Amino acid sequence: MSAAPHRGIVKQVLSGDTVVIRGQPKGGPPPEKTICISNVQAPKLARRANPNFDATETKDEPFAWEAREFLRKKLIGKEIVFYVEYKPPGATREYGTIYLGKDSETGENLTELMINEGLVDLRRMGLKKDDEQQQRLIMLEENAKSAGKGKHAADASSHVRDIKWVVENPRHFVDSHHNKPIDAVIEHVRDGCTVRAFLLPNMDYVTVMLSGIK
Repeated sequence: MSAAPHRGIVKQVLSGDTVVIRGQPKGGPPPEKTICISNVQAPKLARRANPNFDATETKDEPFAWEAREFLRKKLIGKEIVFYVEYKPPGATREYGTIYLGKDSETGENLTELMINEGLVDLRRMGLKKDDEQQQRLIMLEENAKSAGKGKHAADASSHVRDIKWVVENPRHFVDSHHNKPIDAVIEHVRDGCTVRAFLLPNMDYVTVMLSGIK
């Protein structure tokens, strides 16, 4: 591979094909890069309506949550090696290949993994017939489709979350969950005592402030 290898720790997984990678801190906060996996397209996650930017609410594309969660559980906090292949002019995101592990020889290729699990679509435009690695990606996608894996499953359309962005009756909600453990996925850490999370399995989106500290 002609590009130079880079190493880092996965800080955040934005979707089934995009991660935020942090480097080593040097006299301040560590540098960060947002890397999109080349040649694939993950299903798009739901978006909350934002009247300030004239953005309307959208639903998950099928298997968007499963793709993001599969990659998050696989990578978050882990050391990876990545190769930047290109960066569109004026963009903040870069595109490349990611390997889970300390080097590309022994590490797990995330492009192959996500295609094999049926969690992303392969962008076939521009793939070369004489490139063995790229032809392998086509084979993996065909196998995933034949096996009905992930977004290629017959019931894929049912894999869409019903997100509750707003709690309709906050007092009743708090009373009904008082002192009960709730599984959740933290979406954003706002500061040292405040997080935003999806509560499972009902997908309630809430802001949680840790009591007793500030």
